[in-house]
Parts: sequence; structure tokens; C-alpha cells
Amino acid sequence: MHFLTPTECRDWCTSARTAVDTQGIPVRPHHSTHNARANIPRDFTHILRFCQGLERSLRPYRGCLLWVTASDIWESGVNWHLYYRMRQSYGDLRQLNEAPGHVFLAHEVADFVTFIEIAALSGFDAHLVTDSTACARAFISHDEFVEFTADDHNPELVREFTIAIESGT
Repeated sequence: MHFLTPTECRDWCTSARTAVDTQGIPVRPHHSTHNARANIPRDFTHILRFCQGLERSLRPYRGCLLWVTASDIWESGVNWHLYYRMRQSYGDLRQLNEAPGHVFLAHEVADFVTFIEIAALSGFDAHLVTDSTACARAFISHDEFVEFTADDHNPELVREFTIAIESGT
């Protein structure tokens, strides 16, 4: 895993054929015809499985960017100590606003799921953008839902996301 600056995050999105808005942030996936929306479970015991299902739905990928675009909405609900200790375990001492991108390789699934879970529990807005030709991506909202989308060539990924989330696996 490694961390990216905002400029590097925009470059990642451009290379992954993901549209960005005028501020350089990915356009939310609800604009696609192949999409689904799911609420993040309120019961913390179900969040891990939810995050695992979300990660599996993004496969296959060689790498996936988790780009935190807002982290100060529910300030009182963020466990900054946990977040920064996790980040420090990778040797990165920068602040989230300096390097908001987190790139996970396909073999770093456990780490990726952990950071998805931290984002969901913390009330972050975060975009998940793969480098895959399958072009699946997701948006985690501070309003406790996830929007998932796939391109026109891979609509089955949305169905797989819905099944994974509904079954809790």
C-alpha cells in the first residue's frame, strides 16, 4: 500500500478513465445506468462483512484507490488515533489532507477492507476507483450509504454487489 497526494489521485482517476469534476474530484457513480445504492449497516458487527462484500465487488483489479475527499463532516465520530496508527504502520507520517489517496494492490485485501471500514465508521466521503478494465467503482458517503457502479460492458458487477451486500458475505 502507498499514499497519494490530491494531484496523484487525479492522475490515477484519469488513467482509470474515471471522470472528475471541476474541482478534480471523481464524479459520483450515481450518474451511471448500471448502479446500486446500499445503506452502511448501523450495527457495527455487520460493517466488516459489508466492507468485505464491497471490496469483492470491485474485483478483479491490480490496484484500487481509496480517495478520502471529505473527512471533517462528523469530526466527533472519527477515531484519528486509529487512522493515523494504521497509516504510520506503512511508514507514512503525512496528514490525511496532504495525501488523501490510499492505493491497495490486489494482494493487500485485508488492509484495503480495514481502511474501507475506517472510512465507513468515521463518516468520510471516499471514492474507490480500480485500475481494472471492468471499470467498477464506488462512493462511500458520510450519510451512511455506498453507491456502486460499473460501466456498460460490466453491468453484472452491480448485480454481484447487490447480492454480496444483501447476503452479508
